[in-house]
Amino acid sequence: MCIASVKSMTYALKAKRALASYYINSEVVKLDSSATKSGCAYGVKFDCINLYAAENALKSHNIKYSQILTS
Repeated sequence: MCIASVKSMTYALKAKRALASYYINSEVVKLDSSATKSGCAYGVKFDCINLYAAENALKSHNIKYSQILTS
């Protein structure tokens, strides 16, 4: 699974809607802020097979994310 880390719950919910508009299933998750480069506390988890489409969805909706975490 991949997680796009964002700075707030509001951005996480916007990111979830953006991914849904590209037919990508996702869920909002709470992150350990020490696990990310910029201390982001929330993320949107999705299947890594959709990584490029997810990046395009987030960019097209002007949603900034600090990094994509993979597990």
